[in-house]
Amino acid sequence: MQSDQLSISGSHYVFRKDETMSTQQVQRELTLRESAGLRWGWIIAGAFILEIALIILFIPMLRFMDISQIAPYAGIATFGLGFTVSWWVVRKVPGRRILHGTLIGVLATIIYVGLCMTNPDGIASVVAMYGSVLFVVGNGLRIVGAAAGAWFYSSR
Repeated sequence: MQSDQLSISGSHYVFRKDETMSTQQVQRELTLRESAGLRWGWIIAGAFILEIALIILFIPMLRFMDISQIAPYAGIATFGLGFTVSWWVVRKVPGRRILHGTLIGVLATIIYVGLCMTNPDGIASVVAMYGSVLFVVGNGLRIVGAAAGAWFYSSR
């Protein structure tokens, strides 16, 4: 196939004039071009879903338990929910799934830190409540969990 432009379902792709490609090569090229972009809508949605799920899980527990009883399990929950949400979201993206999962975890962590900063006593009181090590490890586990969920789906 020799062409200056190729139009498939309303999208225009430009190839070099001297390039001869089989139908299979064109399909491979189109798949690579379409999967190269990041799906920011899915990344943002996944990050918000992750944070909302964590809020729904932990806020009601605070009525019945002290934060010191919940804090040790926060890292496990952030990893598990990060894994689950990322696994679910990356099923809908055509490529670069691990990057998408990692970005979901990073954005969810940014949202959480932003929420912590709105606390009347600032982020320092939240860090003091968890302890600095547990705060950093818990937020790191959110990112690692989201990346692991994406990797798990990609490796199937």
